Amino acid sequence: MSNASTVDDCRTMSVQQVLAWLDSPDREIRLRSHRDVLPGGFMAAAIPGLIDWDISDPHGQPPYVVLRNLSYGGNPLERTTVLHSVRVPLDGIESAEFILVPFGRGGRFSPLQHVQIRFVFARDKRPQLLNVADSSTGADAMLDDIVASWVSWQRPRIGWNLRRGMDDSLDRYPLSMRVLSGSQSLLEDSLQQRDWFSYRLRLPGANEGLGELFKVVMTLGDSVGRHTLAHMLEGAEEEWLQSVPPSDPNREEMEHEWEELKHRVAGIHPLALEVHELPEDRNSYHPLTRSCATLARYSLLLTAHRLANRGLSEGINLQRLPEPEIDCTEQWMRKLAHSGWRSLFYQAPKALNFLLRHHEAIPPQIPHQLHAAGLLEQDSDKLRATRYGLHATNPYGSSFFV
Repeated sequence: MSNASTVDDCRTMSVQQVLAWLDSPDREIRLRSHRDVLPGGFMAAAIPGLIDWDISDPHGQPPYVVLRNLSYGGNPLERTTVLHSVRVPLDGIESAEFILVPFGRGGRFSPLQHVQIRFVFARDKRPQLLNVADSSTGADAMLDDIVASWVSWQRPRIGWNLRRGMDDSLDRYPLSMRVLSGSQSLLEDSLQQRDWFSYRLRLPGANEGLGELFKVVMTLGDSVGRHTLAHMLEGAEEEWLQSVPPSDPNREEMEHEWEELKHRVAGIHPLALEVHELPEDRNSYHPLTRSCATLARYSLLLTAHRLANRGLSEGINLQRLPEPEIDCTEQWMRKLAHSGWRSLFYQAPKALNFLLRHHEAIPPQIPHQLHAAGLLEQDSDKLRATRYGLHATNPYGSSFFV
C-alpha cells in the first residue's frame, strides 16, 4: 500500500501518499479531478478546506490561519485541480458577498442554484500562497479573494441525484466545504455558462464582523470536513484489514500509518479557534435541509447572532433575524428517495408544505430574508445584485476572459 493503486481508470492514493501531502504545506498538489481518489473512495479534488492549526496563529498580532486544499490554477478543460496551502490574515477581509449561481432553466430566478460566500481582501493584507511565498523569482504569491462552497462529496462515476439525496441515511453524499480562489471558481462556472449574482453583505463591527464571519465559515467547514474524513478513513481501514493477511510483513507498519493518518485528520489542536459543529447525524448533504444554500445562510445567521450577543448589532433588525437552525430530515423525504411515480405523487403535498414553511430551502428567497434582517448592503429598498460573468461585470480586470 505504499504506492497508489489504479482500479477502473481511477487512481487511489495510498495512506503513505496522503501523509506526505499533509506533511508538505509549502507544496502544491496537482490532481486529476475525475480520476484521483482518497482511501475510502471519494474524489481527492473535492477534499474539504482544512485549517492547519500547527502552523497557524489565530490569536497573534497579526492573527492568521493557514488554510489547506485551496483550489487555484487547475485547468477544467483537461480536468486537473491544483490544491494549495494559503496563509490568510484574519484582519484583512475588506468585504464579503453572498453569491447565487443559477443553473438549469429559469435563469436568475431558477429554484436550482448553487450558493457560495466570497471573501475579498484588502490590497495590503491578501492571502499568500505558501508554495511561492519565499520565491526569489518575484512570483506573485497573493490572492484577491477566497470562495467557500459547500458540495456533496462524491465517488467517481456517481453523479448527483436529487431524489436519492433526499435520504441522508445513505453514506453516499457526505458534506464537504471546498475552498477556491474566486477567479478559479468564476472561471469554472463561466465555462459552463453560469453567471454569478452577488449580494454584498453588511455586518456590524466592520472588519470585526467580517472576520467573525470568516472564522465561523472556515471552522464549520473544518470541523465537518474532519468528521467526514475520519468516517471515510474508518470504513477504508476496515476494508483494508480484510484484504491484507495478518502474515503480511508490512502489515504492522501500515497499521501504524493508518493510525497516524486518522490522528492527523481528527485531532483538535489546542490553538484552534472555537469549533462550530453540526450534530453528528447531520454531516451528509441534503438538497432541502443541508445544502450549499442552507449552510451558507446558517453561517451568516450564526455570525449575526454571535455579534449581537457581544453588543454589535447596529443595522441588524433583530425582530426579523431568524434563528440559525439546521432542520432535521423528515420521514417523507426518505420515502421520496425510494418512491416510484405513484408514491411520488402522494408525497408532493408534503414537499410543497415544507417549502412554504422553509423559504430558506429555495436559494432565490434567501437574499430577501437577509435583506429584511439588515444583513445586505443596499442603496435603496429594492434588492439588487451585481452580475459577474463572461458577458457581465468582471471582478478580476478587463482582460480576464480575453
